[in-house]
Amino acid sequence: MGKEYYMKKLHKKIRELIVIYLRVSSAEQANNGLSLGTQKDECIKWAEKHDYDTVIFEEKGKSGANMNRPELKAMLNFIKQSKVKCILVWKLDRLTRSQRDFYGSIIPKIEKANCTIASIYENFEDVFTMDELLLSVWLGQAEKELKNIKSRTSVVIKNRKEHGYFHGKAPVGYLNTRDENRHGIIIPNPQNSHYIKRIFELYATGTFSMDRLGKEVAKYGFVSSKNLPYPKKRIEDILKNPVYAGKIVYNGNTVLGKHEPIISEELFYRVQLMFNSAKKKKPRGETYVYSNYIKCSKCGYAMIGTTKHGAHNSGTYIYYHCSNYSKFHKNEKNINEKDLDKAMQEVLNSFQITDLELQKVKKQIYTTIDELKTYENKSLEELKKQYKTISNTISNGLKQKLAGELTVSETTFKELMIQWEKEKDELNHQIQYLTENSKDRIARINVLTDFANRIPELYMKANLDEKRLILSTITEEILYDEETNTLKIKLKPIFEQLRQRKMQTENQISTDEKNLTGTSIISLHKEFEEHTSPQKDFNKIIDFGTRKKLLNTKIEPNLDGSLKNNVLNGT
Repeated sequence: MGKEYYMKKLHKKIRELIVIYLRVSSAEQANNGLSLGTQKDECIKWAEKHDYDTVIFEEKGKSGANMNRPELKAMLNFIKQSKVKCILVWKLDRLTRSQRDFYGSIIPKIEKANCTIASIYENFEDVFTMDELLLSVWLGQAEKELKNIKSRTSVVIKNRKEHGYFHGKAPVGYLNTRDENRHGIIIPNPQNSHYIKRIFELYATGTFSMDRLGKEVAKYGFVSSKNLPYPKKRIEDILKNPVYAGKIVYNGNTVLGKHEPIISEELFYRVQLMFNSAKKKKPRGETYVYSNYIKCSKCGYAMIGTTKHGAHNSGTYIYYHCSNYSKFHKNEKNINEKDLDKAMQEVLNSFQITDLELQKVKKQIYTTIDELKTYENKSLEELKKQYKTISNTISNGLKQKLAGELTVSETTFKELMIQWEKEKDELNHQIQYLTENSKDRIARINVLTDFANRIPELYMKANLDEKRLILSTITEEILYDEETNTLKIKLKPIFEQLRQRKMQTENQISTDEKNLTGTSIISLHKEFEEHTSPQKDFNKIIDFGTRKKLLNTKIEPNLDGSLKNNVLNGT
């Protein structure tokens, strides 16, 4: 409860008890030197002079603007349960800077406890004997001073932010410290800043939901104070915080911060574009293959996946609909994921990588693997070297302690041992992280190698993460028009160039969209089997008395991007 007892029985009779309430906010202490120690000394002298026993409640770093103070609540509860002569304060505004709280909350509770208030600065021993007008003047001055404090603090904060200084507790990944001019700044935390960078890198791939991302980085040691993975909301806050890119935001303005960024501006804004392009409620729970990739052509919102159960226990099916359908569309239109898979398979069949180009791709992959191996071996060697050094330091320190040769105190040695053990654990985490990261990169390279060899076949057999990786690799935009039931796909420049080359080979090159794509039509509903004719006419759409819903797949030419020199020469 933060109380101290000064019970000095100097006489045979029992002395009366008073409560001392002390409070200081950080701003007041900095500006006025009004420390808790100063208040305490003055109040104890006053109590000794008047021959009182005391119970002390100390409130550190709390504003008098409201009643939300733990020691104040404890003190008011104490006088309710104990026989207390009065509450002693150094100055009346220590209790409150609000007339409403003073008359509406504090005074009624004090009266009910048959207690009173005494103030050293205002020089009175019983608040109930004071003139109410004079009390109002003192409390009014306290309220005015509170406004001035808020105004000064606001000006200081604004000025600091304008000059690029971060204000407040450092976000995760940073530490609070001071520069050579004693200005409060933040610096990257060597213990966890690399996790922050990894979070941005993983999310930028488009293959991780925020919930899954928190669990992924938790594997390598990035966990909350409760040793649990960071929740989705916390991961989202990290991904949207411009501080990590070296920026400070105030009143809608963005300035270059004085602190060192953890990630590049390019990476930060790439992630923000992924947020902005969604414009929807993020899918809850399970992540679906096409979530965030397909957009509604009418409203621009993303299509989201949902799992539905078929009638008569026929199984579960995944469908996609516009996330904004309830506000913008008259009816909810669903697309079966299997039909989307077929549509994407046709898109993948629209281009091919020639043997010559495939050899170039494989050569580049081999080079990348060699570079990756060299980088990781060098990094691992450096980390293991650091690990060995810190292990030797710990070992030598223990040997010196056993031999009685320590040149530092026992307390200092214990603190150093704790710090060394932390550094050792962190190095161990980094070694494990680099090893796991290497496996992840190799897996991705393996997917891309298979992708180059057998694109359509791989896509149909790929798992969720592999499909999302392929989608992010080859497509620039996918739009769905519910009125015409058309899926329009724009390939990335390199793959558009490959598609054009294939069409040139087949003498089908054209800038007209219809002729260029050779529109693919896929049935969204299982067709009824035709019994009347033993031979099906695949070129004719047969109506069985039910309404046919067809998914038209079109590839929109990306001529501007595909004709760039680096694309033509680097395909």
